[in-house]
Amino acid sequence: GLVVAPTPPPPPAHLPTPVPVRGVYMSSWVAGTPSIRERLLKLIDDTEHNTVVIDIKDYTGKISFPTDNPTLLATGAQENRIPDAKELIALLHSKNIYVVGRIAVFQDPYLTTKRPDLAVKKASNGAVWADYKGAKWLDSSSREVWHYAVEISRESARLGFDEINFDYIRFPSDGNMRDIAYPFFDKLGISKSENMKQFFAYLREQLDDLEIPLSADFFG
Repeated sequence: GLVVAPTPPPPPAHLPTPVPVRGVYMSSWVAGTPSIRERLLKLIDDTEHNTVVIDIKDYTGKISFPTDNPTLLATGAQENRIPDAKELIALLHSKNIYVVGRIAVFQDPYLTTKRPDLAVKKASNGAVWADYKGAKWLDSSSREVWHYAVEISRESARLGFDEINFDYIRFPSDGNMRDIAYPFFDKLGISKSENMKQFFAYLREQLDDLEIPLSADFFG
């Protein structure tokens, strides 16, 4: 008999960006804790808020929802903080709430420990460099790191996030900058601004088919 291929699930419907955006931030732990989450949802219901920002990958480097994506599974970075992420986003959408997912890109204490070959190093001894707060950074020229950010973004859009927001998309600062080496950037012979321009172009090119907004956080 005929073998009928299973019908793939329809892509999630994405909401358009509201004007003006009135947002509230929800850490991944809050998003995954119904008792606390309910209070925030009530606040949104009772006010003019129309947007929620939820951490996809925060300052710990952990990805906040389970995924079967092989690239992400290989890092072991998933932490099941929001077990019902898809259902939560569907609930927010039912209230006409726009959902932004935030990814801390290059500051990542988890992946720099798991994959020190991708990390910014000390020039003096080759150890992983840390800033004065102890934060460790991925080399922002590593194409593998770029690919990782794209894979996280694609998975997030598949869950229903309406916008992907990139944070920590810069070179490290606030540390001993005299003792710093970049295993990838140092070989390129380009400026830091040109490096970041190439990264943003890569994000746009790789994620354009998702047809959702990409946004970026910058220090003043």
